[in-house]
Amino acid sequence: MPAQEIVNPIGVELDETGRRMRIRWDDGHLGEWNWQSLRRACPCALCAGEGNLPGVVTLETYFNPQQTTVERVKWIGRYALAPIWADGHDTGLFTYLKLRAMCECDEHAAASSADR
Repeated sequence: MPAQEIVNPIGVELDETGRRMRIRWDDGHLGEWNWQSLRRACPCALCAGEGNLPGVVTLETYFNPQQTTVERVKWIGRYALAPIWADGHDTGLFTYLKLRAMCECDEHAAASSADR
C-alpha cells in the first residue's frame, strides 16, 4: 500500500458496556472490534505461533472474562496498537493495517456479506 494510502488512528475508545474497541482513523472512518474476537486474533508468538510452532489459541480456546477485557491500549510507534488485557497479556501488537483488515464495523460487515 503506498504511503499516502496508509491511514492512522487519531483516537481510541474502549466501550466497557458493549465490550468493544473503537478507533477513529484520520480518513474519518470509525472502526469497531469486539474484545473477544480481538483477543482471539492476538498476533503474538504465544497466541498465534511463530515459525513452525503453533500458537496456543485455536477455534476451541475458551477465554474467561479477564482474558477478554481490555483495560487500556498502548500506542506502539507509528504502526501498531497493543491492547492491555485484564489478565496481564500485553504482547499482541496489532498493526494499523491488520486492524483495518479485521474491522467489524457495520460498513465492513456489510461489505464482507456482499463478498460471500
